[in-house]
This record gives sequence, structure tokens and C-alpha cells, in this order.
Amino acid sequence: MKTKSIFFCSFLFMLFQIQLANAQQELRGKISNYSDGPSQIESFDRFSAISQTWGEVNEEGDFSIILEDNFREKARGIAEEAQGNAPKGFTVSFKTVSESFACPFEEVETKVGDIVVSGLPELTLMDEMGNPTNGILYAVSSSDIARWLFTYRDVNASPGYYLEFYYLEGPATVKRECLLETYTGAGEEVFEESTCIDLELQAGWNIIRYGIDEVFTSSAGKVFPLKLSVTRLETLPGDLMWFAVKE
Repeated sequence: MKTKSIFFCSFLFMLFQIQLANAQQELRGKISNYSDGPSQIESFDRFSAISQTWGEVNEEGDFSIILEDNFREKARGIAEEAQGNAPKGFTVSFKTVSESFACPFEEVETKVGDIVVSGLPELTLMDEMGNPTNGILYAVSSSDIARWLFTYRDVNASPGYYLEFYYLEGPATVKRECLLETYTGAGEEVFEESTCIDLELQAGWNIIRYGIDEVFTSSAGKVFPLKLSVTRLETLPGDLMWFAVKE
């Protein structure tokens, strides 16, 4: 698939000197159709081969993950441990707000004072033997969205959303629109994908909703995201579902 990107509108990035602290929170949920028994929720760094435990799942699929009020310190510790075990020449670093919410293929220059973004990584459910066989955990509106994410967006897209959880040391504002001219793979057929980013990020934890608002069906029948949106939520959606997807 050939792609080229066009982006416009404004990117407003505001920095404040106010430091806010959120109370420790616990992220709770129930995994739909879960039947794999008790699991540890872990992340795995492929470069340093270091795993981190984030929570656990019981036999009914209920889970909990602690979101520390000073998560940045935990993230620094994880990064330092990963750097100590990383291959020679590899540097562990955090993305900034500018980099995290850039348009596809956009070259981003990190600014002095740009807010650093950390958050929950990809979470894997480990079986009783410590093997990553119980699936990858997704916060989504449907199983179709979870499968789409699991396949790195290779299967057909469908309207809905997924959530990610980011931690910032200070507030920032991002407002922009990204346009991506995309070839479908069916000859010269092309369509324009648009993403509207409208974020008022706060210090501490942020729930970020990535929405697929409309889809495009190619002449060959492949379904792509057409109109997307990125927004911040105050609370978890009432229709949120959790899925553990595996092969």
C-alpha cells in the first residue's frame, strides 16, 4: 500500500508551570468471554527482555490495574532498567506530546519544554506457567475493533473506538486535523483518510479515545477507516468492553 500524507490546521501546544497530583486510581474491568483461568497482567520489552507486572485477572475475568499518582517515577525506573539490559547502541526514551499526536509521516522536532508522555504499554495475559498465551488486553467498543488492533489493522475496520491510557506531568492542548491519501491496493483506487485531534490533556492520567467514525469500502471489498477522531474522556464509557485476543 502506498501512502502520502497531507496535514494542516493548527497544532496548539501550551505549557504551564502548575504541577497537579491525582489520587491513586484503580482501573477495574471484566474481560468478555474469558475462560483461561487466573492470569498475571504483564508487559514485555522486546529489546531488553524485561517484563513488568501490572495487575492480575481472576477465573471470572475480573481484573484490576493500579494507576499510581506519580506514575512518571515508575516509568523512569522501568526505562532505566530496560536501558541497562538493552542492546549496545539502543537508547530507551519517552515520546513527547508533539510526537505522540503527530500526523502520519510527519517529521516532528521536539521542542524545549515539550511535555513527556508515558502510560500503560501493551498488556499481555500470562498463563499459570508464565507464558504469554492468554492474549493481549484491549479496551474497545467491540471484538471487531480488538481483532483489528491485534492484527496491526490488517483485517477489515469497523466503526467504534478503542482506549489508551496516558500519563503527563503537565497539561497540554492539541488541536489539529491530519489528512492521509491512501491507496487501497485495488489498482489506482485512492481515498482520503482524515483524523481530527481535539485534546485538552491534564497533568496525571488521561483516558484517550481513538474513534473510527466512518469507514471506506474499496472496490475489492476491503474496509478501511475513513474518518477518525482522537479525544480525551473524563470517565470510562458505559459501553466499554475488554477483550483478550490471541491467535
